[in-house]
Amino acid sequence: MCGRFLFTTDEDDPAVTKMKLMAMLKFNGTELPNGEVFPSATLPVLVDEGEKAGLELMTWGMPMSGSSRLIINARSETAAEKRMFRRGLAEQRCVIMTTGFFEWSHDGEKKKYLFRLPGTPVVYLAGLYDIYDGKPRFVILTTRANRSMAEIHDRMPIIIVQSEILLWLGDPLRTREVLTRDCPELIRSEVK
Repeated sequence: MCGRFLFTTDEDDPAVTKMKLMAMLKFNGTELPNGEVFPSATLPVLVDEGEKAGLELMTWGMPMSGSSRLIINARSETAAEKRMFRRGLAEQRCVIMTTGFFEWSHDGEKKKYLFRLPGTPVVYLAGLYDIYDGKPRFVILTTRANRSMAEIHDRMPIIIVQSEILLWLGDPLRTREVLTRDCPELIRSEVK
């Protein structure tokens, strides 16, 4: 579930423009991904900086012990019970800014779909992170699919609405609320 997402820096949206500007200033002109983002990519994600959200460069995927494979998603229902995710969920939550995410149908045809929110090009995904070999790495939290997603897959990323970003990042008492509420309805388009 959620094995790729989209981040197009040419979107005409204030949130995308602000992120581009912040990344250029903070990371000395580090180029942001522009297009389809794959696991193991390094990109800026939103993190708690007290009263505001800041940016940190992180790599998507946590190393699986004894393997070269990456864990890219965590089930929200069990993340607090898993040693790998427990601390991240309690203390190191992040928000991944996307312009949509991809999922493939499992009906034998393997069609690729792009999911977005209606009325906005920006989709914020809930995540958590931890440090591996001195570098921050994140996973995307998933939940059961809502009505707009269920026909394609039984899981989906947890979507954070813009007004929830600071609460998700900095208020551990609100974490459970975000993890258990229904995600907003999405629109999908087939990708050729």
